[in-house]
Amino acid sequence: MNPPAVLVGVDIVEAGRLARAADRGGELLARHVATAAERRTEAGRVAFSVKESLIKAVGGRPPGFTWHDFEAVAAPAAAWTMPLLDEAADELTASTGLPLTAGTAYAVRGASAGAALLRLGPGAQGTVEAAARWGEGGGVLVSLAIVYAGAPVAQGKESSCP
Repeated sequence: MNPPAVLVGVDIVEAGRLARAADRGGELLARHVATAAERRTEAGRVAFSVKESLIKAVGGRPPGFTWHDFEAVAAPAAAWTMPLLDEAADELTASTGLPLTAGTAYAVRGASAGAALLRLGPGAQGTVEAAARWGEGGGVLVSLAIVYAGAPVAQGKESSCP
């Protein structure tokens, strides 16, 4: 059996730049980028960088894009993604010197889910899911995301992730 197709995105940003943007944008920026549930978690603190890596994975910001197309979820990512994410994180850690020690699963919806399915190629269907890892130190934040098609969507149902 062939491994499933995945999309990969990486974001490396100066932590001070994010802090300055958060100071300028305050709660308005936080609400624009992160969902209410995310703002109560560590994922909300790093949402801009992680979502930038997700945006890169799906090929950019498609028409109709919103930052809430991506939402951190409590449900675990598909089991097969963990070894792949670990391997990619190890390679990124080797090149940046920064361990990617935090992470979570993401639901991918809306225009970004459609863009991901197009990039995943013919036959890609179902919900679009993602997993991300991140780490920070030495003044930088590094995030890594993989995006993949998950379980097929029941006919007549809207695409969403648990």
